[in-house]
Amino acid sequence: MIDLETARREVNRAPSSPFADEFAELFARQGAAALERHGGGHHVTASCLVFDPIADSVLLNHHGKAQLWGQFGGHLEPVDVSLRAAAQREAEEESGLTALSWVSSAPIDLHVHDLSTAFGTCTRHYDVVFAARASVSQSPTVSSESIDVAWFSLTDLPSALMPDLPARLPGLFRAAAGAFSSDR
Repeated sequence: MIDLETARREVNRAPSSPFADEFAELFARQGAAALERHGGGHHVTASCLVFDPIADSVLLNHHGKAQLWGQFGGHLEPVDVSLRAAAQREAEEESGLTALSWVSSAPIDLHVHDLSTAFGTCTRHYDVVFAARASVSQSPTVSSESIDVAWFSLTDLPSALMPDLPARLPGLFRAAAGAFSSDR
């Protein structure tokens, strides 16, 4: 299981974010419990934006509980040695793609969002967002947690996106593409 110091280091490597102070407060308040699904209603999650920079497209997951489209992600598990490892595991499990090219070891974004009652005792996720590159020619598969998984052009996104994702998605795509370009 990821330890608190590793999580702090990864969060601190993210680009400047209005949510950075909220992560620091969560870690100070809850300590290592902030990394556990059952450590309280507020906890850290890891996610991954899968994108194709050539096709200007993103691979999205129609989440079963949320009933909305979003990037791949979820809770940290005992097998995860880092937040990036958790994001990778989630992206591979939820998309069925295992040939993802990770664009950076650092997160591309930090985000905090409240959850609907469909998520039970989880009331707020402190999400650390990573990015991976794939091709629209790769065929994803739907996991048991999803209704659907599909590629979307940035200019033709589904209407039922996670609440603030329409505003965030262009910036996430630019951050992912920028990380990809700088790692080449």
